[in-house]
Amino acid sequence: MKKIVMACWIILLATVLAGCSKGNGSDNGENQQPAQSPKTGDEQQGSQEGATGFEKRITFTATSVDVTENGNYTEDEIFKTLDEKFNFEYKLVPLSWDNWAERDRLWINSGDMPDMMFWDFNYTDYLNYSKQGLIKPLPDDYESKYPNLANSIKKSGIGDFLKSQDPDGRLYMVPNVIYNNPVTETTDIIIDSKVLYYRQDWAKKVGIQVGDTITMEQIAQLGKAFVEQDPGNNGAGKTIGLSSAPDQLFAAFVQPFNKHYKIFHKVDGKYVWGAFEDSTLEGVKNFEYYFKQGFMDKDFYTFKAQEHLEKFNAGISGMFVWGASAANVNERMQAFDKANPDLDSLESIGIATIVGDDGKFYGEQNLMNFWTGEIFSPTLDDETFDRILTILDYIATPEGQRLIFAGIEGKDYEMNGEELVITREKDSAGNFKYIADMYPSYYFFYTKVILPDDWSARDPSLPAAVRDRAISMFRVKEKITDVVPPDYELILLSTPNKNKFSINVVDAIVQALYSGKDIETAWEEWKLSSEPKVRDVLNEINGALIK
Repeated sequence: MKKIVMACWIILLATVLAGCSKGNGSDNGENQQPAQSPKTGDEQQGSQEGATGFEKRITFTATSVDVTENGNYTEDEIFKTLDEKFNFEYKLVPLSWDNWAERDRLWINSGDMPDMMFWDFNYTDYLNYSKQGLIKPLPDDYESKYPNLANSIKKSGIGDFLKSQDPDGRLYMVPNVIYNNPVTETTDIIIDSKVLYYRQDWAKKVGIQVGDTITMEQIAQLGKAFVEQDPGNNGAGKTIGLSSAPDQLFAAFVQPFNKHYKIFHKVDGKYVWGAFEDSTLEGVKNFEYYFKQGFMDKDFYTFKAQEHLEKFNAGISGMFVWGASAANVNERMQAFDKANPDLDSLESIGIATIVGDDGKFYGEQNLMNFWTGEIFSPTLDDETFDRILTILDYIATPEGQRLIFAGIEGKDYEMNGEELVITREKDSAGNFKYIADMYPSYYFFYTKVILPDDWSARDPSLPAAVRDRAISMFRVKEKITDVVPPDYELILLSTPNKNKFSINVVDAIVQALYSGKDIETAWEEWKLSSEPKVRDVLNEINGALIK
């Protein structure tokens, strides 16, 4: 599931990355209280009417990651339930995360692709494949014939854009939507999930109360109090106030000055690079100012994995920056509880949205609400194609989502009106068993149409307090941020210099901080050295997109 986790990291780190971990099925078993059933859009009449009436059995081939050559994906109750409805069988072609993109490309260009392919979307390839007839378009009437599927495609945001770029207005892919029903109340646009996690019990000990939001200055006050008063009893000089990786720290202390500090964006009718804007330098200087106060982890730039999380769980540090999807929050709570059996994570850990001095949230921009997609062989016959799309349409319904992510009604869960109660078996540790361990076909279906992020946002197997915290943070953010749709034209633009542009702004900030020079001098020197490559990209972008 490694790459599916990356869907969240796209939201979390330029990702999403959040909330698609194995926690979907192995969460703490404390939540036996009825939970609101996850919704994935209004259940509509359409291809589901009379779905059990398919007399002719169809067979199709499909690629998939997370399946193996010898795995059995047709004998469990999830597959059998779908088979009873749609009378089909599939022959799965395993892919590895290391080879899937290249194997897809070879199959497509050779004209020998399987009927349905799990595809790592590339806009340039998409245009080429569709123009050359190498992939099959969706039917012109797909929106009326498969209304649930069409709703998910629309929620992805990319579907309408792709149709607008096609001379015949056709769509050649089913994009996999990340959030079919976002947890926000006023927008479907993805909002950056990063927040500050902090030791709430320590904050009480040092006499500081934190609300739903926290400013940079308040973070500094809390961090210095942790270091000076040592509420974790680590000993003098051993407690760290805030420990996180560079990208996360800069999200807290640089991004409030320029939310575009790492990306190209449009200003006054033309595109610029955020890193070269004066506001980014002000943000870098702001980080240096707070870093010198001594409450941050001095080794932050050496982190290669999740050392900061380990320090937090060990009671060495008191804060870190991380994503706050429900799955993210639950994962962090469970890890803390495991490391601290004498403490209650819900009492010990708080989360807060990091805001600028003006009280606004400045999250990462251009976060798209889809990742990967399904494409289809041009030789696929229309009857089989219709059956596949009918199955996908069912997957996009609330009933279909419950089947895949909650299991079998009456065995794994029960419905109490609109509330869903998990009754799935538990393991020896008292946690609900992972759904894929019970139903291997999950490994195929969980990446189709709606990605696991959507279910995890309201997963009834998660403790209610965890879900509520995560949802609350998103709703706080949407009220104090400027929500801007992704710039698809820019994101998907493919030009020679843009495609190979590799300047890493996060690395540049670290290098400037440790250059031994005045931060402003170091930054201006870096800008000067980077300017030719940036200029070439901007010339391409503005030449292509500014009319």
